[in-house]
Amino acid sequence: MKRTFDQAGVNDLQQFVLATPHADRLAMINFVMSDLAGFMLAYFDLRPSQIQYLNNMSTALKTELSIGIADSWNNGLAVAFQKNSSSVDEEEDTPKDIILSRYNSSSELPVANSLLPTGYFSIRIVYRNATGS
Repeated sequence: MKRTFDQAGVNDLQQFVLATPHADRLAMINFVMSDLAGFMLAYFDLRPSQIQYLNNMSTALKTELSIGIADSWNNGLAVAFQKNSSSVDEEEDTPKDIILSRYNSSSELPVANSLLPTGYFSIRIVYRNATGS
């Protein structure tokens, strides 16, 4: 069953992934690492504009997303995911910012962030106001 690419759909998929036996979870992690676009297409019901964005995403961004997701799931953690609604029709290719945060044990972080678990990764998708205000 494909899920919607929104807060509820991502949360549902992550609950499924983290509840699967370790060997099955590793197979999904390997899928994310080897083919992020293929993984997204297999597990989410994406709109045409989302598929186009995914296909045009830079290799660097795909790599950063893949590694962050894989590290989190490998550590038994859900990725902290937040996708704000677009202020305009979401069928359109609305400009957006993707904000990533990552923490692993080798990172040098301020004391305030030292309570984050190893493998913590967050993805925040914020749509820009189409009117520019």
